[in-house]
Amino acid sequence: MRYDSRLSLALASATLLVAAPSISSAQTFLTDRATTEGPGFRVGRLELHPGVSTQFGWDSNVFLADEGREDSMILRVTAHLDVSTVGAQRRAQGDSAQADQPKIDFRAGIAGAYFHWFFDRLEDNASADAYANLDWNPSQVFTLRVRELFRRTVQPFANANTATGEATSFGLNYNSAGLDLIVNSRGNVLQGRVGYTNEFQFFDSVFYEYGDSLTHRAQAGLSWAFFPTSALVYEFDFAFQDFVNPNQVAVSPVELSNNRRINNRIGYNGALTQKLSVTALVGYTVGFYDELDDFDTVTARAEARWRPRPTVLVRGGYDRDVLPSFIGNFTTMNRLFADAELTLGGAGILGIRTWVSFDKSGLALTPEGTPVGTELDRTDIRVSATIYGEYRVRAWLAFFAEVGYLADFTDFEYLGTFGPLIDPSGRYQRVQTWVGVRVFY
Repeated sequence: MRYDSRLSLALASATLLVAAPSISSAQTFLTDRATTEGPGFRVGRLELHPGVSTQFGWDSNVFLADEGREDSMILRVTAHLDVSTVGAQRRAQGDSAQADQPKIDFRAGIAGAYFHWFFDRLEDNASADAYANLDWNPSQVFTLRVRELFRRTVQPFANANTATGEATSFGLNYNSAGLDLIVNSRGNVLQGRVGYTNEFQFFDSVFYEYGDSLTHRAQAGLSWAFFPTSALVYEFDFAFQDFVNPNQVAVSPVELSNNRRINNRIGYNGALTQKLSVTALVGYTVGFYDELDDFDTVTARAEARWRPRPTVLVRGGYDRDVLPSFIGNFTTMNRLFADAELTLGGAGILGIRTWVSFDKSGLALTPEGTPVGTELDRTDIRVSATIYGEYRVRAWLAFFAEVGYLADFTDFEYLGTFGPLIDPSGRYQRVQTWVGVRVFY
C-alpha cells in the first residue's frame, strides 16, 4: 500500500476549516469530485469536465453578530471546469499501450462563484477555487509531485466593519504551492516523501491587512504497508509563519507573533474489513512565538468510516490539534464529528455533517499589553450541523438543497473599542439555506 496522500489532504483541509470556521463556505457538490464529474469530453490525452449552477440562499446572521443581527437573501452563480489526463477506464478501452500508466498524471480545476446579497450592506463579490496536481513518473520508484491550490472566500467572517452603510470587502485569499519527492520500494511496501510548501494568505481590505501572513513549510512522511489495505504512517511538519504588512496601513488591534511550529504524528490508516476502515494518529506538537505564549501538547486524530452497504457511508471521530489564530497566537481544538450519506435509487443523495468543537486560545492581549477581552484566554464551544440533498433528474442535471447551522457559545467579551477584528464576537448563531440547480458533464 502506498502512502495515502488523501490522508494528508484530509488533515490539511480540516485544519483550514477549523482555523476559520466561519470563513469556510465550500459548496457541498464541489467538495466531492465524483459528484461534479460526468462522462466528460475527450480532447486528445485530456478529459474535460465542465459544470455550472445557480443557487438562491438565505443567511440569518450575515455578520455573525451577537446583537443587531442582519439577514439577507443571497444569489450565488457558480461555474467550474476540471481537466485531467485520460483516466484508467478510458485508457483500458484503447490498446494495451494506452492502458498502461502514463508517464505524467495531471489533474487541475477551477471554480468561480458570483455572490449578490439582497441588501445594501455588502457589494457584489466573487469567490474562487483553483488547484493543479502533476505527478511525474507515477507509481514508479521515484515520483515527483507538483501541487498548487488557490482559494478565495468572500462571505463575512466577523462583525460588520462599518457602523452604517456598506461594509468593506471580507475577501480572503489563500495560495499554497508545493513540491514533493516520493520514493517507493519495488513492491510498494515502503514509501517515503519529502516536500516543501509555500503558503500566502492575504485580505482584500487594508482593515484586515494585519492578518496577512507568509508561511514556509517543510514536510516528510513514511508509510509501511503490512497488509494490502493497511499501513503504518508517520508525518513530520515544520512551519515558519511570518505576519507581513507591506504597506503599514493597518495597525493590529491584537498581538500577532511570528512563529515556528513543529508537528509529529504516527499511527495507522487502512481498512479493517471490507466495510470498516479507520485512521488513528497520535502526535506531539510545539510552537515557538516571538511574543506571548509558546505551547507544547499531544495531538490526536481518530476516525472510523463504516460502509454497511454500497449506498450508505457513516463517518465519525475525534480531532485534537493546535491551530493558528488571530487572537492569542494559537487555539487548542478538541473536536467531535459525525457524518452520514445515503444514496437513494442511484439518483438521489441525502447527507448530514455535524461537529462540536471545544476551543481555547492562548493569552490574548493588545500590542500595548492590555487584555483584549474579559478573559485572558478565550474559551469557546462551537457547533455546526448541515443537512444536504441532491436529486439527479438526468445524468447531467441535478437539483439540490442545503440547510446549515453554526453557533458559538462563550463567556468571552471584547473590552473597549477596537478596529475591525478578524475573529467574530461570541454567542452568535447563524442559519444558512440554499436551493439550486446544476448542470455538469
